[in-house]
Amino acid sequence: MHNETKEVLANALIDILQKRPINKITVKDIVEECGLTRQTFYNYFYDIYELVEWIYLQATEKSLAENKDYDTWQQGFYQLLISISNSKVLVQNTYRSTNRESLERYMYTVIYDQVLAVVERQAIEMSVDQKYKNFIARFYSLAFIALICEWIKDGMKEKPEDIVEQTAVLIKGDFEKALKKYAN
Repeated sequence: MHNETKEVLANALIDILQKRPINKITVKDIVEECGLTRQTFYNYFYDIYELVEWIYLQATEKSLAENKDYDTWQQGFYQLLISISNSKVLVQNTYRSTNRESLERYMYTVIYDQVLAVVERQAIEMSVDQKYKNFIARFYSLAFIALICEWIKDGMKEKPEDIVEQTAVLIKGDFEKALKKYAN
């Protein structure tokens, strides 16, 4: 029931976003759309932007969970771009809103976890301090986020597979190279 109620609220928000930008939507609008109470909304979410983050996490969690090594990170990145593309109205509304940081925070959380898992697997046979692995993951996560934000800002015109392919060319072997430099 817990996730079902969240899904109902999420679907209501997505329906309303087809007609209005996110900064013009209230909790009252969402609960009226789905027939729930304001209290029900607040039992699950602090505000609309927390609901937005939940929607983003649900959309990508499953596809990324299966792509946490160096050989499959590209598929995970591709799935993330597809997920963003499938939620284009929601993403662009959030990106253009005053609370754009909720989108960036979501992306950082998802991408950092993904990249750190790849870095950790690359470092299995190496003796590298955790702070360096975290730094590598943070560096690449921020680069991915910058690419994605630019893509969103430009209207998501470029094909996700092209972005993934171009990124792969740039970072092929870079995780291992960086880890070897930081190895004890």
